[in-house]
Amino acid sequence: MSALPDTRSETDLPIGLTIEAFFDWAAQRQERYELFDGRPLMLPWVKRSHSRLSANIAFLFEKSIDRSRFFVHQGDFAIPTGPRSIRYADVLVEPAGGDMQARTAEDAVVIVEVLSDSTAPQDFGPKRLEYLRLASLRCYLIVDPDKSCIWQWQRGGEDAWPEDPTIVRSGAVEVAALGCSLPLAAIYDGVLDLPPAPEGGPS
Repeated sequence: MSALPDTRSETDLPIGLTIEAFFDWAAQRQERYELFDGRPLMLPWVKRSHSRLSANIAFLFEKSIDRSRFFVHQGDFAIPTGPRSIRYADVLVEPAGGDMQARTAEDAVVIVEVLSDSTAPQDFGPKRLEYLRLASLRCYLIVDPDKSCIWQWQRGGEDAWPEDPTIVRSGAVEVAALGCSLPLAAIYDGVLDLPPAPEGGPS
């Protein structure tokens, strides 16, 4: 999930918000917002395909991971990406445990964003850079809702990110940090009609 600038005059929106001040401000609004460098950004409405993909991926993670080690969240748990920035990913995996009253995920391990019509520049640009700076993050996925295509950044040797993503168009996405494999046919179930992954592994 990515944010769009609010269509109202910038003078109607606060600036310079801290994360705590943002939470207090956002609690009084009907719309949902992210926070970028102290400024609120409105979250867009999504299509059914977007919602279905997010649900499928969260379900696959829940089935595949050790739930005593990891928690899976879908779209509503905040990720601090800077001292005055908050993002809401479509799917987030973090270590299990932690304060049940906390409002932020401080140690995201996997983050997934499903593209929307006008948010690709954010997901591939500023948001990607923010996410890849998170010390805990091991894998970032961007999912195309209109065709079988997933971009994967996976942290490798010496804790380094690859310059370019792996582009997965068939078979399965391998998420090493969680020890799980996500078949594209299952990710896109109900959205696109894809053949099942071959039994021998991803193609």
